[in-house]
Amino acid sequence: MSNNYDMIVIGSGPAGESAAQLASYFGYRVAIIERNKPGGTPTTRGGAPTKTLREAALALTGFYHQEVYGVDLGAPPAVALDKLAERTRQVCQSLQAATARRIALLDVAYLHGTARLAPGGKVLLTGEDGSVVELSARVILIATGSRPLRPANIPFDDRAVFDVDDIYSLTTLPKSLCIVGGGPVGVEFATIFNALGASVTLVQMGNRLAPTMDGELARMMAQIFEERGVRVILGAGTEAVTRRGDQLHVSLSNGATCQAEAVFFATGRSPNTEDLGLDDIGVAVDGRGYIVVDQNFQTNVPGVYAAGDVLGPGLSSVAMEQGRVAACLAFGIDFLEMVDSIPISAVYAMPEMAGVGLTEEQCQEQGLEYAVGRATFASIPRGAISGHDGLLKLIFRRDDRRLLGVHCLGEIASEIIGAGQMVLHYGGTVDIFSAITLPTPTYSYAYKNAAFDGLRRLGNAKGSYHVRQIA
Repeated sequence: MSNNYDMIVIGSGPAGESAAQLASYFGYRVAIIERNKPGGTPTTRGGAPTKTLREAALALTGFYHQEVYGVDLGAPPAVALDKLAERTRQVCQSLQAATARRIALLDVAYLHGTARLAPGGKVLLTGEDGSVVELSARVILIATGSRPLRPANIPFDDRAVFDVDDIYSLTTLPKSLCIVGGGPVGVEFATIFNALGASVTLVQMGNRLAPTMDGELARMMAQIFEERGVRVILGAGTEAVTRRGDQLHVSLSNGATCQAEAVFFATGRSPNTEDLGLDDIGVAVDGRGYIVVDQNFQTNVPGVYAAGDVLGPGLSSVAMEQGRVAACLAFGIDFLEMVDSIPISAVYAMPEMAGVGLTEEQCQEQGLEYAVGRATFASIPRGAISGHDGLLKLIFRRDDRRLLGVHCLGEIASEIIGAGQMVLHYGGTVDIFSAITLPTPTYSYAYKNAAFDGLRRLGNAKGSYHVRQIA
């Protein structure tokens, strides 16, 4: 078989698989080179495994049954951890197999090994047996993703110090756990281990949890942590981690300390760009090793593109779109021209947080005149029935009521937020939620209550709408 392709994709994660599938769909001959498992990080050490742990922890521990009904129906922690690990492995293997099937279905060549770029549109593929094959392509897309950051002051060689890649290797549940990092990963794992019965301390360098999310939601999550007994330390970095017998002693920059059986470092990513031969062909990278691209996702080397986490840490959903757009622009396919500028961000904690569009803090920074409508889940039938409270908030302009942002804390928040994204995408107003009929009892009915609340808070509803006089 010829070793010449229209496109060679290095990495089968979200960006790489999406780009390869789209290019193949439009008739181009494509090969994917992967050194690990099909699907990349989301199917092996992040994304799906984390979300699987969450769902399994909810099911096995009866976490919400305890909160709502005051009844403990869960499995013992030791049993739960073993089943959690088993379920996670099953899901990862299933998703890896599904990725392989999708790749094969579109007749994309899947080549296992490591890749190194060479001049003239060449890629050197090194197989497991050490053999090297020279491949060539009109377009090369680098989508090798990223890995957890490992600062020198964190002793990852200690048996009880973990990063997000090896936290899944836990064989026994620690009685106490210190999580460093209050972003999405740290918040998600804090709720998982709290549900499993561990004593959790969450350390965050910033002044609030989940800094990319709406501040009101982040404060609500911090309050939930406090109620559940999770200790949250804000404004502190990690100076050192030292072992003292069967405990790890974590020294923080604010002078505070934390002692725990295990430490989970859940902050920062590093791009997988070394050993790719970028220097050999002159591909530009920034000071942290991330690949530099233009608006078309093309590097400074003609024919070489990049997408996903090699450009900077981001969402899998965004990486997928970057890969698709890069493929379209590389081949001149009139299908996609740009990545959606308002993607949904979600934190899969217990409960979930999700948001799209501007937060209140961003509106204030931009000097926008805005209003907010809120609806709690407790105020709608579905929330009362389930016993799960939460908040949906709509942020919109005061002058024309155009929607600016939608943010939600609660069960299935990541699902609920999609309706708001559609309205944002097409420049709609908050009035849409007042006009449409929403089913009840559902969590999505909160949109209607939030819209009415926002319009009421404007204080000029009567002046904004024509009021028909009834004789």
